Amino acid sequence: MSRHDGLEVFQDLLLRGPAACRPQLRAALMDLAVGPWRHAAKEEDALSEHTSSGDEIFAFQRDPGNGLEAVGLVLWSEPEGFKVTNIVPRVAGELGVAGYNRHLIDFAERLAHPAAAKAGFSVEITTARQTLEDWASPDTADALRKFSAAANKSSGASHPLDRRRWFAFLIRAHRDATSLDTEQLVRWLIEAEEWPEDVAHMLAMQYEFALNLLADYDQFG
Repeated sequence: MSRHDGLEVFQDLLLRGPAACRPQLRAALMDLAVGPWRHAAKEEDALSEHTSSGDEIFAFQRDPGNGLEAVGLVLWSEPEGFKVTNIVPRVAGELGVAGYNRHLIDFAERLAHPAAAKAGFSVEITTARQTLEDWASPDTADALRKFSAAANKSSGASHPLDRRRWFAFLIRAHRDATSLDTEQLVRWLIEAEEWPEDVAHMLAMQYEFALNLLADYDQFG
């Protein structure tokens, strides 16, 4: 994969619409859940016992077929609508990113889109691939790329020049209040820039410590 293609990520699905139309959305989803997606009433009741007051949950199960596995899917209420919070296999194993996204798109095509059209909702699905700029400002992304391009990937930021570029990235990430988290940083270093896993995790720990330290300095320094 080219480093410019971005990384494959779990997609999000949000059914956005007015609170007054939520009963119509539920009714439309239930009408459409006749196979391979079906309403999972028992699972929904079990989850609802542990929700906060005012939360709503819709639970569904998919029968295996057409290259897809048997899975369970949960829609959880949010202020703006309902969001898919999880898709899990009903038998042992993991879906992985690609498998998760295939099931999400299948649910969107078979249930979410037609139900939304009936209830006055819209369907928003995030992209399956994201670049560094989706997680960080252009300046932060540029600083990280400069560090990665010049650094000795076997030693992290131990060389003085590498350390200077690494510190420049850390300071820029702090100033920009970047949303780049440690998991995203590790994935980008390993998958896009081909850093060794142990070094990537070491840099991620330094990144997390540095941002926490700088944030505390701003507050108490």
